[in-house]
Amino acid sequence: MNSIIEVAYAATTVGGVKCEVPISDLTTLINFFTCAIMQSVIPLLVSLAMAGFVYGVIKFFMNPDNEEKKKNGKTFMLWGVISLFVIVSIWGIVGLFSNSFLNKKDSSPVMPSLPEPVKK
Repeated sequence: MNSIIEVAYAATTVGGVKCEVPISDLTTLINFFTCAIMQSVIPLLVSLAMAGFVYGVIKFFMNPDNEEKKKNGKTFMLWGVISLFVIVSIWGIVGLFSNSFLNKKDSSPVMPSLPEPVKK
């Protein structure tokens, strides 16, 4: 019986961030899937777009004499930048709307920071 509880608990933790646990109605179910998408799928898409851009840069600079491969590298770089812009823009617009129109208990933005040094 403990293994079933552990599996259910693991399903509520996505990408190291704990999504809303008690799924009791349709709203909390939608909130859980939204949290799962925002914490796992979006960073995956950003990583793929960044990898495509880096692949284009490598292809462009590794083939200085082959115009066809340089053109292919430019295309990868262009679509990588466009896809990064679209993904991050949509991510920001969704975050703006959700923080503006949904009543959340803690809607303050989290600023990234370095960990404080450990004092000896």
